[in-house]
Amino acid sequence: MTLNHSFYKFAYLFFICNLLVACSQSQKNIAVIDKVQTNYNDAFTLNEQYINGQYGQPDPASFERLKRYRYEAYQALMEFRGQYNKRNPIPKVSEDNAKIKINQYVSYLNALGATSATKNTFTGF
Repeated sequence: MTLNHSFYKFAYLFFICNLLVACSQSQKNIAVIDKVQTNYNDAFTLNEQYINGQYGQPDPASFERLKRYRYEAYQALMEFRGQYNKRNPIPKVSEDNAKIKINQYVSYLNALGATSATKNTFTGF
């Protein structure tokens, strides 16, 4: 075996290892994104149910604030999703910001009396 052969074998193994790491990281990123997206979707559904009177008569004075919280949660979610990269972990700051904004949105809905039937493991509601 020549030195040239050894180099190519090493380069091939290095490439395969990097590919496996990238695939693993990609799957982790997708799982995190899906969880945060699901929590936003649950909050949005709760919002719609509240506005449609499924938790009693909605307070029209709360609509503007709900709209702002929904917008802020959506913007944070889109920023978070925009951080997706197949090879690198999503920055924790971006994930935390999305979770904080969604939690704020859900907390306000709960304060208005809109509570989901099942407890959400992410928000605690």
